[in-house]
Parts: sequence; structure tokens; C-alpha cells
Amino acid sequence: MARRGQTTRTVVNEIMEKENDDMTDKLASKVEMLRQISVNIGKEVDEQNTVIDDYNTSAGDIMGSFKGTMKGLATLATSGGTQALLVKSMGLFGFFLVVYYLSSRYTADP
Repeated sequence: MARRGQTTRTVVNEIMEKENDDMTDKLASKVEMLRQISVNIGKEVDEQNTVIDDYNTSAGDIMGSFKGTMKGLATLATSGGTQALLVKSMGLFGFFLVVYYLSSRYTADP
């Protein structure tokens, strides 16, 4: 099996060198695949952070609106208009029911 002028040891070394090169190529392709996966994970994390930031901004806007409504209710309560207070309270309760319905509808698993 040895070629002319080559020893068996030289042939074995060449075979082992070829196997090492093949394994190195396979390892390099797996490393590239892992790099692509990590890049995709980084992009997904960035997108989710953007969504969370948008959600926090809109939640802050809602809280500001809620504080304004509560301030108005407190002013109304101190002014003595109980019927108007009842109407506003019912309106606020209805608003929260709508928000609860919408949030449960859009956050439910499909």
C-alpha cells in the first residue's frame, strides 16, 4: 500500500493530516453557524428591548392620564357634586373594564 519511496509511517501521517484538515473544516463551519445564531439572538434581544421600551412609554402615558383623572375626581369630591362623582367613577370603572378586556385579548396565548 505504500507508494514508491514512502514509508508506511509517512502514509499514515498523510492520512491523519487529511482527517485533521477535514475535522478542522467541520469545526470551522460549526463555529460559523454558532456565530450566526448568536448574531440572530442579539438582534432578537434588541427588538424585544425596543418593544419593552415602547410599552414602558405607553404605560407611563397611561399613568399620567390616570393621575390626572384621579386629581379631577378628588377636586370633584371636595366640591360636593356627589352625582357627578358617581358618573365619573362609573366612567372610570368602565374605562378600566375596557382596558382589561383589550389587554387580556391581546396578551392571551393564541
